Amino acid sequence: MSMNLVLQQILIIFCYVAVGAGAGKLGIIDPNQRKYLTKLCSGLILPFTILSAASMEVGEEGFRSLGIAIGIMALTMGGAMAGSLLLLHVFHAEDKLRAAMTSLITFPNCTFLGLPLCQALFGEIAVLYNCAALIVFNVLFFTIQMPLFTGGKINLKAILTVPTLATFALLGMLALGIHWPAPVQTVIGSIGSMITPLSLIIIGVMLSENDLFALFREKVAYLVMALRNFLIPALAMLVLMIMPMCAGDKLCVLVYLACPCATLTTIYSIQTDTHPELCARSVLFSTICFAISLPVVIAAGQFLFGA
Repeated sequence: MSMNLVLQQILIIFCYVAVGAGAGKLGIIDPNQRKYLTKLCSGLILPFTILSAASMEVGEEGFRSLGIAIGIMALTMGGAMAGSLLLLHVFHAEDKLRAAMTSLITFPNCTFLGLPLCQALFGEIAVLYNCAALIVFNVLFFTIQMPLFTGGKINLKAILTVPTLATFALLGMLALGIHWPAPVQTVIGSIGSMITPLSLIIIGVMLSENDLFALFREKVAYLVMALRNFLIPALAMLVLMIMPMCAGDKLCVLVYLACPCATLTTIYSIQTDTHPELCARSVLFSTICFAISLPVVIAAGQFLFGA
């Protein structure tokens, strides 16, 4: 993969983001509409994106790579969460700050940013590895992170989101070799393809709702960005080096793990009043810096994996 292609895709992504930022500044999309679009994107369009991958032929090798990817993502995200909780405990951080920082550091924006980017860079196989990311993300977020936000108990039912159910449906179809009829595949694929522009436009609208200068004055955001955008991908690279996967698949998994902070952190920090301003600024700052961190991570990955 040439670095020109990577830079071109970053430019395309931020052009979509700029469209969203312009729509937000002009009042074409207000905060309430943005929340509706976010729900539409995650609740309807994302499941179609996942199910559209049923057209793939995934053999034994593909499922083996998927299992490895799930293990790598569980190890990386789980390790990031455990390390964050331990470090924040050592520094005696109060509960709400511990919840906010743990979520910011642990969870990458696999869906709204990682999926469209990986689809552009790696093709249809990106959807399969997005399934791995979704499984690990949802299990960790809704069993461990949510109780940190709410102070409540683990709710296993919360894991069964529509995208998660679509993920398991896709895996079942791939395992059994079931494909959609051509007309149905066309409809599912067309709706699923909306994930790229819509998710990136939503990120742009979020940017327009914030004071960009305030982002750069938030000192904690620099720490979050350094850990989320650089340190965690670096650790993931070391794990991926010894894994029996092809270089392209390793890079795809790495890009998912190198994504900036998840927007879901901002949503739940607002709902639970868990340092919402810190979370919003850190998520957006991490997203802006992704334009710099991604080429660095991919270049390092290509060198280490021999891609």
